[in-house]
Amino acid sequence: MSDQSADVSRRAFLRAGAGATAAAAGAGTAAAQEGTDSGGGGGGNVRPVWPDYVSDANGGDYEDLRGQSEATVEVGVGSGGFAFGPTNIWIDSGTTVVFEFVEAGHNVKPESQPDGGGLDGTEGGEFATIAAGQTYEVTLETGGMYTYNCAPHAGQGMKGAIAVGSDVETEEVDTGGGGGSRPEVPDAAKSLGIATGFGMAATLGLAYFFVKYGGDYGEYDE
Repeated sequence: MSDQSADVSRRAFLRAGAGATAAAAGAGTAAAQEGTDSGGGGGGNVRPVWPDYVSDANGGDYEDLRGQSEATVEVGVGSGGFAFGPTNIWIDSGTTVVFEFVEAGHNVKPESQPDGGGLDGTEGGEFATIAAGQTYEVTLETGGMYTYNCAPHAGQGMKGAIAVGSDVETEEVDTGGGGGSRPEVPDAAKSLGIATGFGMAATLGLAYFFVKYGGDYGEYDE
């Protein structure tokens, strides 16, 4: 084989190796972006301290909806239709909460709220209910903890809570599934490791091919 063929082969190998590395880096960057651009308000394992009032609430699910201008709570979900979904939410000050009535026979009435809170509840007396398909909207400007219920079914656990803003008591919650204190590897880091490993494997494969065949690509032979 001529020196020109060897040089060309080496250049082809280097280009291929660089391409594989770039592909791995690109995949890692995309994975990292996917891991960080998850939407919502984040918060990780830091959550509001929910009042005892909702300790026996039906549903019991929680969503951090900070960073959104509008939050939706469904009314009349869960077993028997006696729950709010989500039961507990965390929002920013100035967020509009939209209560969507998926079943008739329910209402939204405040139990407690900060001074100047503005959660008036649905119109009518304590037991005036709203038809399915209707909504009740309220924009909560005052920070703090709000609790509410469906008056006809409060005794059956149809309650909910809204934490507004950063001026609420918080706590760290173990969301690792009882795995002790060992830190968890973020999904983005795992994806980056897989992408990097793929790039290394591709480069080693090309190296093996180059060594085995000595860079003899035929078309460059003279």
